[in-house]
Amino acid sequence: MIIGKNKRLSRKQADRPKRVGYAVSIRAAPKSIKTRSPIRASAMEKKENAEAFDDAFIAAARDYRMLLDKDYPIDASLKLVGDRYRLSHNGRMMLYRGILSLKASQSNLAKLIRSPWEKASLGVDGYNILFTLMNYMHGHPMFIATDGFLRDVGGAHGRIADHRGFERMAEIAAEYLAALNLESLTFFLDAPVSSSGRQAGFLREAFTQRSMNAEVRLENGVDHFLACWEGELIATADSAIIGRTNAHVFDLARAILENQFEARFISLARLLEPSFSISAQL
Repeated sequence: MIIGKNKRLSRKQADRPKRVGYAVSIRAAPKSIKTRSPIRASAMEKKENAEAFDDAFIAAARDYRMLLDKDYPIDASLKLVGDRYRLSHNGRMMLYRGILSLKASQSNLAKLIRSPWEKASLGVDGYNILFTLMNYMHGHPMFIATDGFLRDVGGAHGRIADHRGFERMAEIAAEYLAALNLESLTFFLDAPVSSSGRQAGFLREAFTQRSMNAEVRLENGVDHFLACWEGELIATADSAIIGRTNAHVFDLARAILENQFEARFISLARLLEPSFSISAQL
């Protein structure tokens, strides 16, 4: 099958963690929250997540990267590779959101910082961060994309049915942000998202309780506000925003999960290395 060259679309990205592992659903509760018994993923959830990175997926990831590096169109490349290796919906989403061309990966990675400096003014892509935390809580497969940013296969994006879960993750995010000693925080929420007004009120209260210099803003075009952010630092894992911004980018969701939940995620960049063997990691 011949694919015509045609640059379109965008995508999503990743990096390298301290050690390799597989994301499962809710691990232990965060360090700052006491519980009598940690909730852990079931054996079935662990099995499903491990299967997402089998030999077929690794071969598919390498072929997909090769096509991207040759400037083949994303949609056609994804369909060709997904059909050839009979990938599931999750497998295709992991390619789409986790494997970027070498050029795009290096460009995004150059903007990534692991932690903010003190007295920074931070603009946060609120739903991008909170949906990622919720997807982790619900056990969706997660990974470090080839550009160094934490991504998932989706699930909560665009709507929120679990309001309790959202509020729990919002409290955890507020607690983590309060400890960063920021000069100011602007927390953007997409106004069209259902219940965004209620969630903005909850976040304002959470920030006020922690005496933070924080503003919660409801906007129709959050991507534009963050891509054109005049400050030096934003928090998002949205590749469309990362590709446009001139600011440094903090992977806030990854920092929260690794520091508060002690989570570790597999790096898709490692899968692309010729010497990588999935059997050695299991």
